[in-house]
Amino acid sequence: MTYEVANERQKDFILNIKLYFNQKANHTIYDKRNVIKIVEFEGKKYVVKSFKRPHLLNQIIYRFFRDSKAKRSFVNSMKLKQLGVNTPKPIGYIEFPTPFRFKESFYISEFFDFDFEIRAVFKDKSFKDRENILKRFIEYTYKLHQKKVHHIDYSPGNILVKRVGDSYEFSIIDVNRMEFVEFDDDLRMQNLAKLSNDREDNEFMIKCYADISQKDEKSLSLLLNKYLQKQQAYLNRKKILKRLKGKK
Repeated sequence: MTYEVANERQKDFILNIKLYFNQKANHTIYDKRNVIKIVEFEGKKYVVKSFKRPHLLNQIIYRFFRDSKAKRSFVNSMKLKQLGVNTPKPIGYIEFPTPFRFKESFYISEFFDFDFEIRAVFKDKSFKDRENILKRFIEYTYKLHQKKVHHIDYSPGNILVKRVGDSYEFSIIDVNRMEFVEFDDDLRMQNLAKLSNDREDNEFMIKCYADISQKDEKSLSLLLNKYLQKQQAYLNRKKILKRLKGKK
């Protein structure tokens, strides 16, 4: 096995993660491709993500040539913390390979007691304090870009929000696909295009982003629309392929 732990005090938890993960008292919060559970250890809550076992080719690739999703989640989370970017506190990861293949892997972080996902705000036009939340969120997104944080899966379900007095704290999750790069305007708008296909919301976000960044609103809008069209074309292709597979 291979593992890393941020604090030696949690080493026993990491090494025995299968035992803790399979306890019946755990609360499962996601069970599709991967399985995510809330697990208690020594009176504290942790989020444990069990990654789906890769197909045969990727078992070989992850065993010898590429870091696993669990390891990347941990490494990226530690980097985010160094940059002062909110993400649930990383605890560690552990992998269970065989001599020639990669099998199970787990990533463990502290439980972040959030109030809602930003997805809820995008979905509900009557969401309380909606305009202010979206404005604060765009400020947060701009700060990520300035810190060279490119969250490749920057979707509404991967941004958690917690009310803190009259303000809001944002935290990003699902960070295994991430890079730390210099942003040009293309990449900024490509990242923003994954959030909403609502015209009014996008116009509002572009205005906020242009105000904060002191960039040309019209130029940003043209770029965003380009990536929104690409995103829609990609989704349409996925729907067609899904229908074709269903007919087989």
